[in-house]
Amino acid sequence: MPITNKSGLKIIALDVKDVRFPTSLGGHGSDALHTDPNYSCAYVTLTTEDRRYGYGLTFTCGRGTEVVVLAIRSFKRFVLGMNAADIFADFASFWKTITNDSQMRWIGPECGVAHLAAAAILNALWDLWARIENKPLWRLLVDMEPQELVSTIDFRYISEVITRDEAIRILKERKSGQGARLKYLSENGYPAYTTQVGWMGYSDETVSHLCKKYLNLGFTHFKVKVGVNVLDDIRRCSVVRNCIGDGKVLSLFCSIIILSNQVNIRVVPLRLPHLDPGGRSAIGQRGAARVRGLFGRAGVVA
Repeated sequence: MPITNKSGLKIIALDVKDVRFPTSLGGHGSDALHTDPNYSCAYVTLTTEDRRYGYGLTFTCGRGTEVVVLAIRSFKRFVLGMNAADIFADFASFWKTITNDSQMRWIGPECGVAHLAAAAILNALWDLWARIENKPLWRLLVDMEPQELVSTIDFRYISEVITRDEAIRILKERKSGQGARLKYLSENGYPAYTTQVGWMGYSDETVSHLCKKYLNLGFTHFKVKVGVNVLDDIRRCSVVRNCIGDGKVLSLFCSIIILSNQVNIRVVPLRLPHLDPGGRSAIGQRGAARVRGLFGRAGVVA
């Protein structure tokens, strides 16, 4: 769905704000590695000649947001004066340009500060595109033909896993039944989990209260942060399981802080009968194997 009318779509302004919230005061967002995060973001607003706006952000944890903001400002030159329609016509090339600047790539090119800065701008561009088309972003993507959707992706680092042609073929094959899936999505929404019950800095009482709150909101999947102390993790997971009952899914996210040579890592199914009745729990992150090994050392893996 190329934008044929480019009139008024020249980008004339890129503004960025440093936005922070003192979430560390309540232990919100805390895990094994990030014990006192102040949830924050570098918030970008793009403005076109005809006063259309695109909004994008990149998530940060408090200190350091000002560094990302400065990096975003240094990337302005790639955006200001560009016509948004030209960017959308070859999004992958624009991605390569902004992430491969010969000087900024020294502090990136696709990780750390440079990557976070580029992400905020790219998110704002996606938002702008969706607003121009008067669609939510997910619908903009769904309505694209396979070739157009794939054209927005830089395949440099994934071509050994999937090629451009393979991606197009898969998308074409999945076209069958798309209408029914869209109907279901429009009527029922997209399944989601909540991590809000499982931040590591919460007391058991807070966890119980939040479990009841999110059960009442209709959530069926609950995620708990683990990784500091096995017995504490088991206790916290037990609190969640006791609150949500056996029919809901309990997932674990491990930001592990124990070195791999200090534990006996075993890749085995996690079986904690009182936590995982029926074997429904999901385990996130590559640290999952380490969690299973730690649980095994605690003598609770069947």
